[in-house]
Amino acid sequence: MGVPPNRFRKKKRVTITDVALEAKVSIAAVSRILNNNYEGFSAREETKARVLEAARRLGYRPSRAAISLATGRHDAIALCLPASQFGSGPVNVSSMDQVFQQFEMMLVISGLRRGLIDHHQDLILVDAAKERRPDEFVLQLQDKVDGVIWVNPDDEADTLNEILNAGLPLAVVGSSPVTGNFVNVRADEHTAGRMGMGHVLIRGAKTVLVAVPKERANQVGIKERIEGAKKAANDFTKSKVAAQTLLVPRDTAKGRVVFAEYLDKKGIPDAILTLDGHLPFAILSELYERDFDVPNDLLLVGFEENPLYSVNAPSLTGLRYPMEQLCYEAAAALMQLIATGEVPEPVLRVPQLIARASAP
Repeated sequence: MGVPPNRFRKKKRVTITDVALEAKVSIAAVSRILNNNYEGFSAREETKARVLEAARRLGYRPSRAAISLATGRHDAIALCLPASQFGSGPVNVSSMDQVFQQFEMMLVISGLRRGLIDHHQDLILVDAAKERRPDEFVLQLQDKVDGVIWVNPDDEADTLNEILNAGLPLAVVGSSPVTGNFVNVRADEHTAGRMGMGHVLIRGAKTVLVAVPKERANQVGIKERIEGAKKAANDFTKSKVAAQTLLVPRDTAKGRVVFAEYLDKKGIPDAILTLDGHLPFAILSELYERDFDVPNDLLLVGFEENPLYSVNAPSLTGLRYPMEQLCYEAAAALMQLIATGEVPEPVLRVPQLIARASAP
């Protein structure tokens, strides 16, 4: 059976001519009403309502090129993430890390789209490849978008500063390596560190290993988590809490080697606080190899939990970060910055600790 020749033909774009015909008014009237331009022009409320309803019914979206030419605006916002975050092909389902990395990406996009949809903004994914010169990268952004949203920047300070120097409105989701006039919506990492440490201390832990992701040790957010954990440990000084930090590679095999060396030298602690979503699995692998039992022999807590935490055996206690909500708030705040030029106050949201079997 043959495929109809027009089945996969691209749908024709709805134009203001189509809207004018549907609303039974002139093309000029449609243009003025949709652009809210009434200088030297008047229209009855009934006519305005008819045009807007026709545009909505037909699914009319203005041409980005036309908007940019007429107003200097692009009606598009760039989402910048490192290239490794989005990949160039299908998700490799044999790699659980990649599966959940893509899952996290969908949460980010969902929150941003919800925040932008009421403002009729398009969301454009931009490959923030490190080999690009920051000035060239920003010049390309200025030709395409009205603002930039950057999620969890770490060593992109040069590019972020270039964006700010160019006067391009910027929103950062997460801890920022730069300062300036931009929207900042992030988790309260200091409080998160205190929550994680406090959770194991009130369950009787006297010796705590704080496993720090080696590749992220210099990031602002990780440093804040460490300071929060230290603050909680200091609050328990009467109980003589001994807390020690250890740099652990995120790669499972390499992480196991480092953790094994620690166990051989220091022995097993009462609890392990891992300041990263990947580290619990490397640590659990080595603990299983040595026949240690979680939580009977020690407690284990992870940060930035992913869906594997709930299906693991044992299920893992973790700090859940509201990425979708953070991105939604960042998008709304960025639109406020674009519209008014006034930078909103920074927003802090406290992660939620989900207690499961590894540290009940």
